[in-house]
Amino acid sequence: MTCIDHIIIAVADLESATENYACLLGRAPSWQGRHPSYGTANSLFLLNNTYLELLAVDGEGAGALQVQRALGDREGALAGLVFGVEDTGAFLEQARAAGLPVADPAPGEGIDERTGRRRSWQSLFWPASSARGIFSFAIQHDEGGRLEFGAPRGAHPITAVDHVVVQTQDGMAAKRFYGDQVGLRLALEREAPDWGGSFLFFRGGALTVEVIASPKSSETDRLWGIALETPDLEGTCARLRDAGVIVSELRAGRKPGTRVATVKSHCLEVPTLLIQPAP
Repeated sequence: MTCIDHIIIAVADLESATENYACLLGRAPSWQGRHPSYGTANSLFLLNNTYLELLAVDGEGAGALQVQRALGDREGALAGLVFGVEDTGAFLEQARAAGLPVADPAPGEGIDERTGRRRSWQSLFWPASSARGIFSFAIQHDEGGRLEFGAPRGAHPITAVDHVVVQTQDGMAAKRFYGDQVGLRLALEREAPDWGGSFLFFRGGALTVEVIASPKSSETDRLWGIALETPDLEGTCARLRDAGVIVSELRAGRKPGTRVATVKSHCLEVPTLLIQPAP
């Protein structure tokens, strides 16, 4: 079973970004560490169904180059999707049979600068071209790599990621990559003729990858935005406004029964929606 293990957000200033996301999410980071072999440093925020990784340049290496490419001159950018697998061997067999050029597992390690704790994992990489330009890979965490929730910061924290949005010109290529090759379940496909495109909803664990397929999209696919879930949208928005975060008025969501609000600051230029699920 493939899930969304975590979502990477490239950031220019890790200290400032960590404080902004601690404020936005209503919790302290679960981990603050370094990847010496990749040339990066990170802050991890564990949520109920995934975690967010803020990733910054810290030296030289393949990771540092990836962060620089994702950022350009911005302060933050959605930079990668990481898929979680339980068995690297089974994933390799299935993905390669479906035509995904996956490399053999490569070991990785991170060190928490605060505690000295280490986490290790096995990563399975493929060219970004396989996802039409989106940086992505699969990961299997070694034993002892479980994260703990960061301490709450105020009431009504964000609890989960509801979905992440991908823009593409090619819906069939998205079905092949996210469905056949990676192994996510295509839960729903909906045409939107008035809008000029279609929506594909892929489920990975308890998180949705929402692919918007339209000829208006750029030639390469783009990780566009993220929707953060809260069971009490009114309470979360009140907390954020008290902390100086700019949030829109609450409104009805596209899915019946949901309510949403748009975050307009502290999200590092990443399009961010807050959503309260339907009862």
